[in-house]
Amino acid sequence: MSFAATTLMPSAVSRYRRLHPHVALNLRYMRTQGQKLALAHDEIDIGYMIGPFDHPDFQVLVVSVEPLYLVAPRDHELTRASKIRPADLAGQDLILGDMGEWEAYRWRLSDIFAAEGLSMKVCLEASNPMALLGLVAAGLGVTIYPKSLIGFAGHNIDLRPIDDQRFCLETVLAWKRTNRSKTVRAFIELAGQRHSSID
Repeated sequence: MSFAATTLMPSAVSRYRRLHPHVALNLRYMRTQGQKLALAHDEIDIGYMIGPFDHPDFQVLVVSVEPLYLVAPRDHELTRASKIRPADLAGQDLILGDMGEWEAYRWRLSDIFAAEGLSMKVCLEASNPMALLGLVAAGLGVTIYPKSLIGFAGHNIDLRPIDDQRFCLETVLAWKRTNRSKTVRAFIELAGQRHSSID
């Protein structure tokens, strides 16, 4: 999925290919919910997805917990603040990924806002990260993005941290408990270095 595609997955794949050049890897882009179904039907071995994910049939490894940032046009009123409070986001026109591709992220954001007693005002939706950033750069609203994608933000937008530890995104690696493949286990071990598994 998009949030693992820029750093987490490429880094793990690079290390794995160096150590196991004989193993063929097939990479597929899939939204989080699609990965859960594909894992359940044995269509994929491992999935990078938005967490948390808790299911008795799967094991999960947290590979990243990163802060979420406000992404706004350069001339937006909120870009003058060094930090953004959750209440500052109330009433802002939000540009978010559509429910077809971004449902897990949208649910996660909705939960975070609800925990703050806030609701989201979604004014536009897009299906891919570049379109979201383009709409923000055009001054049509703001979005909320994980820190790992900030390098892809472009020149006509500005970024500010959200001053609340609940505004974070957890990325997990998930696999079926019954999958005992040595090649799969080797990938999990590499991807999870300096991380601990959640059973």
